[in-house]
Amino acid sequence: MFHLASSLYDRFSRREQYNILILGLDNAGKTSLLEHLKLVYPGPGEKKKPGERDTTQILKSKRILPTVGQNVTTIRYSTQSQPRHAVNLKFWDLGGQRSLRNMWARYYSSCHGIIFIIDSTDTERFQECYDTLVDVTRHQSWRDEAGGPGPGHDSVNVPILMMANKQDLPAAVDLVSLKTGYFIDLVSELDASDSKLLPVSVLENQGIRESLDWLVSRIVYNKTNRLPEYR
Repeated sequence: MFHLASSLYDRFSRREQYNILILGLDNAGKTSLLEHLKLVYPGPGEKKKPGERDTTQILKSKRILPTVGQNVTTIRYSTQSQPRHAVNLKFWDLGGQRSLRNMWARYYSSCHGIIFIIDSTDTERFQECYDTLVDVTRHQSWRDEAGGPGPGHDSVNVPILMMANKQDLPAAVDLVSLKTGYFIDLVSELDASDSKLLPVSVLENQGIRESLDWLVSRIVYNKTNRLPEYR
């Protein structure tokens, strides 16, 4: 009887866990996003933190170094539309330097969603950013996982949230210009897939909650194709 009760408790107390990759070029704000999430949201076994904390001054005072390898953290998260349905989100922040991007593909088969951060002020590297995201979406591993060549088998099969970061800065290119100019071909190509480009400022805590709500809702919707883990 004890073992039965224990088994039932484990079954109904475990949460769905989804793995999310944080990708982008170096200095785009990937690690700053991860630090923000750690400040605002509790870990799986922690008590609820006191609301949406103002992380601006904390993040600006931190000396955040470029990631070499990966940073990992797990939070408990519930969307604003379903506040009582919490899930665990495990984030992998992967180094964005050119020499490190070959490692990204190792994580594709284990992820449920992708956050790709764009530095809205770094116009000189928009083409590199564009090419890098195209490489992610067309990587061979997605095709292998889908079962080979054919319609619908040639691109990424998890939701992609593109965050246009640093929108608070005067030099930032606005969302409309990004969508209709620099990234128009990519936005059009990904329009048939589960993707969205949204404006954010990680340091100023603007647009992050809304962006994560969209991504989590799409990941949960996609769970019949990419099953969650349970923790």
